[in-house]
Amino acid sequence: MKILIADDEPLARQRLKRLVDAISSHHTVYADASNGVDALKQCIDIQPELALLDIRMPKMDGLQTATEIANAQLKTRVVFVTAYDEYAIEAFDKNAIDYLLKPVKQARLDQAIDKAAQYMAQPIDIKQAAPLLSRPRQHLCAHTHHGLKVLNVNDILFFKADHKYVLAATATESILIEDSLKLLEEEFGTQFFRIHRNALVNTTAIHAITKSASGQFELQLKGYKETLSISRRHQAELNRFLRQKD
Repeated sequence: MKILIADDEPLARQRLKRLVDAISSHHTVYADASNGVDALKQCIDIQPELALLDIRMPKMDGLQTATEIANAQLKTRVVFVTAYDEYAIEAFDKNAIDYLLKPVKQARLDQAIDKAAQYMAQPIDIKQAAPLLSRPRQHLCAHTHHGLKVLNVNDILFFKADHKYVLAATATESILIEDSLKLLEEEFGTQFFRIHRNALVNTTAIHAITKSASGQFELQLKGYKETLSISRRHQAELNRFLRQKD
């Protein structure tokens, strides 16, 4: 079995690898993912049967990584490795194949690997549980025909509804995501402000408000040439927000 180990602590990855190696020489272990983004990319490239994911990792936590593995329709099964107390584990226990509490015991790890092997042919949906503990996200992902695209949320200038998808754009690139503007507003409401029924903007990227010849208020963003329309409904709210910010 191909097994990926993801943990931001090198010693934790090495210890877990030694435990897996001691269980069986038939396992091929990859233990060089130090964050969720690297873990996701390796799952796409290596296609491991099992991923042992730490919960608390930089860039992307284990729960979001597991969600993106499901979004990419990979066959990789997930076992969480966590220091969480039992009450938190209950939030996602029904959706994960298994979980391991740190410090991991070899007998418990053996049991989790056996359990994962039994689930190889069954689809596991962990999308419902992941948002409970992984929001707000630090990165957003898009799984395209050209591969994985990842954007840092802090680099995103705006979200804009585009038919059934939402466009997330930085100064240099963009991705289409399936999240609704409503959910994005709930998740990133302290960082993004609604200026139109179809658009949210990063408040740190606001440069200026202008008015077109037709009387339409428009927003200029730092590092972005095009302007975004501000609806009359949200103009007053935006002005109040900017005054409070100053």
